[in-house]
Amino acid sequence: MRETLAKNVVLNVKQLNQFRTIKIQIDFLRPINKDESTKRRLLANVLSNSTEKFPSFKALNDREMELYGAEISAYTRSLLNFNDLGFSIEFADPGFLIGDTNQVQNNLELLREIIFEPNLKNEHEFDQTAFDVEKRNMMSNLEAVVDNQDLVSMLELSKLIHHANPDKLIPLFGDKTQLASLENAELLDYYRDVVKNDFVLINVVGNVDGSKFLDLFKSQFADVLLKQQRSDLKIKFENFDDLIENPAKKADHKEVNQSRLAIGYVSDKLEKGSSHIAPQAMNLIFGGDDQSQLFLQVREKNSLAYSVSSTYQPNNHLLSISAGLDASSMDQAISLINDQLQFMKDGKFTDDQIEHAKKVLFTRRAISSDSIQHYIMRSIWECVYPEAMLDEEEYKQELAKLDRKHIISVANNLHLIAEYKLIGE
Repeated sequence: MRETLAKNVVLNVKQLNQFRTIKIQIDFLRPINKDESTKRRLLANVLSNSTEKFPSFKALNDREMELYGAEISAYTRSLLNFNDLGFSIEFADPGFLIGDTNQVQNNLELLREIIFEPNLKNEHEFDQTAFDVEKRNMMSNLEAVVDNQDLVSMLELSKLIHHANPDKLIPLFGDKTQLASLENAELLDYYRDVVKNDFVLINVVGNVDGSKFLDLFKSQFADVLLKQQRSDLKIKFENFDDLIENPAKKADHKEVNQSRLAIGYVSDKLEKGSSHIAPQAMNLIFGGDDQSQLFLQVREKNSLAYSVSSTYQPNNHLLSISAGLDASSMDQAISLINDQLQFMKDGKFTDDQIEHAKKVLFTRRAISSDSIQHYIMRSIWECVYPEAMLDEEEYKQELAKLDRKHIISVANNLHLIAEYKLIGE
């Protein structure tokens, strides 16, 4: 069931009885903004750890235990060109509990309190303890990033790739300098802007009657969600033509034991008639699996890397390679990586590798479909960007028509756009 409750407020209820839990998730979306990413992450943390009624983490946790171990989650993540600030609560299906527990109503009330009844010091600021604790914890996490060299290298690669998009130069998990200067009152002002203006998606998955939940939701959220004229979402895709012409490259030298290599490619749009999952299949054979060319040739056979893999992001057509290796092996590893890409372009991979990729893709989809989050994410994409979605029958058809020429075409339409080296000394 899908219902538009107000301008840019959409409710989706997927009634399923295959799970023993029910999940309610509310996502607030707006375009990614470099000046807001740090605020949004801190806001998620502050709101999810205390409320007006439960003014401490312990009090809130005790209430979760009273609700048979309900699990609260808050996060920010990238969704196309949007920053998704989300809150969810997952709880036991009352059908598996003894007695009338009013589980759906009680958990929905708790989720409402987390989002719309924050723990405030006064009308201008959040509770000072709640703000200070979460700001301190977040700063500790940000300061620890420098010790994660894999993450550092991928962040540097991302900066090279998105150099023309300032809003993506600040990671969604925040920035230390911005966090240090962020004041309590400023965060509360931003919170009020979010709950008033952001596009809102509500998703419910589990054994819940849609019409009954709709009535319940309206009774609890009408005053806080259904009266505002919220902002529209406009999808924007990045253009990497300048990097195709002149790939960005950077090298840093640091006192670290293991060097890192990160390489970025962008793929052209698929040729007409090609399988829509050809890029994923190409990536699996190339570097996205423990039977891939990069793993077998660069790591296992030639011992040029401690780790090496590739990932493909279908919505922006980016393929990235990440490797951990010795500085002395850097040039040789790059040469062998290029050899494996040429191997793909020349179509030297075997029929068995194609079949293995198909099986992996099919199995991963089957496994993911056996989770509540799978249905929530499908619902979000169907609302935000339905063109990206394939139903089960369409997916099977795309998998069936996938062949060698489709994979070769993807490989031959990859363009190097960025390369980052973190060289250990």
